[in-house]
Amino acid sequence: MKWTRRLALGVAATVLVVAGTAAPANASTNIGWMYTQGANGKAYFDADVAGWTGAEQITVCDIDTDGHSVRAYLYNENTGGLIEWIGDSQNDGSCVSVAYNMVLDEVLVELAVCDYEASTGKVWDCASARGWS
Repeated sequence: MKWTRRLALGVAATVLVVAGTAAPANASTNIGWMYTQGANGKAYFDADVAGWTGAEQITVCDIDTDGHSVRAYLYNENTGGLIEWIGDSQNDGSCVSVAYNMVLDEVLVELAVCDYEASTGKVWDCASARGWS
């Protein structure tokens, strides 16, 4: 009987140690301004929009008058799935943004910003970075 009691106490202690070493939560991390490889456009990811509970924001800017658009794509790194995309087709001094609760908190995301040609659907000169929602 003594060995079963010791075994039970050992199992309980192991469970407490394992439960106590759970992975820490990841803090939301913005992805600062990134430029396409050709520097024709830029994008930004705001992981926690001030004043909007749970909302994220993507902003994209076409900064070159070359007849092409710039697109930003936000991906869920856990599933590989596309969460949202947004494009800006004019170098007019302003940017385009979208903001809402796009993804659950503490999800690893990747933002890609690319040149885009609407007539052919061609995407090139992409740059990307990761952050946490």
